[in-house]
Amino acid sequence: AAGGRDGSGPAREAEQWYRQAAARGHRRAALHLGTLLEARGESQEAARWYLTSAKDGEPRAACALGFLLRDAGDTDSAAVWWRRAAQEGDGNAANALGALHADRGESQEAERWYRTALDHGDVNGAYNLGLLCAEQGRTAQAEQWYRRAAYAGHKEAANALAVLLLQGGDAAGAEPWFSKAAEAGSVDAAFNLGILYAGRDEDRTAFQWYERAASAGHTDAALQVAMAHLRDGDEEAAERHLRVAVRGGSAEAAFRLGALLDRDEEAREECEEWYGRAARQGHRRAQVRLGMLVAERGDVVEAAHWYREAAEAGSRNGAFNLGLLLAREGSEPEAALWWARAAESGHGRAALRLALLAARRGDLTEGRHWCDRAVALGPPEVAERAARLRDALQQELTA
Repeated sequence: AAGGRDGSGPAREAEQWYRQAAARGHRRAALHLGTLLEARGESQEAARWYLTSAKDGEPRAACALGFLLRDAGDTDSAAVWWRRAAQEGDGNAANALGALHADRGESQEAERWYRTALDHGDVNGAYNLGLLCAEQGRTAQAEQWYRRAAYAGHKEAANALAVLLLQGGDAAGAEPWFSKAAEAGSVDAAFNLGILYAGRDEDRTAFQWYERAASAGHTDAALQVAMAHLRDGDEEAAERHLRVAVRGGSAEAAFRLGALLDRDEEAREECEEWYGRAARQGHRRAQVRLGMLVAERGDVVEAAHWYREAAEAGSRNGAFNLGLLLAREGSEPEAALWWARAAESGHGRAALRLALLAARRGDLTEGRHWCDRAVALGPPEVAERAARLRDALQQELTA
């Protein structure tokens, strides 16, 4: 059976023997038959054999049946079988019950079942108790449970303990636990080590840990590796890692991939696709860039939509571009409102636009105010134009 579960070769022969034994009431054979069938995706028949085994007193079958029922959306029935398995010493079932009660906000029941799991020798119970305490703000207790699980070799508990120590300002205490967890195979711990070393400006070591986490599919680590390659000018490697991060759902990676492809006219269509993906996830810079792309092809309505989305989320570039679009469409008063929002957020060009508007309508005092803002905010070419306009307004005021 261990040779494969695809229904051929040794697995098929194992299934035949399991079926013979299970049909004669062998509960462990029924359990193993259910496991083979579940691995092949035949969940309904697997559930029937798990049920047969569980009714004959096999706690592992009751636990497995509970998971199938949960996946089918029947959590109440799942709880019945998990409780039966847990009462017969199955720590995995006790943890499942704890998680079910935790999801329902029943923390006392959750804690009771996690402790039961631990009593049955399942170290996941200690880790889950740590998570529960951390969620409740009981930091000291969380640390104790994480330590207990970490000392027993639980890699995610070691990572969680390190995070807790780091949050408490104990970077020296956190590092060995991150290392222990990473060496045991925790991808999150490898990524966290990257963050730790990057914070110390040890970029080479940070990159090594990011790369290790990225090779295991860690989305944020892949993004960090891509950014490092971009800084080094290796766009091919950067693109490869950005695509990994995009598959993991990273909006920042989608934006960066779009920006990378934006340099190639032939890749403009794909570039827009990635900007669009990031924009729909609420990425403000992607929303602005997408607005610019669609505006270039004359789609003013969609451009205004994306500029507005970005502006309302706090993007000063989105507010400035929306103002430009509105002004071109003849809605100058509304444009001024968005430019004011952008200028107040530090956008020098928006301040200059407001200064020009005020000068045109003869409000010299307000014009000088916005000139002063534009000079202070820059960039240099904007500051220079604003200074000249301010001098002209001053001459008008003193004439």
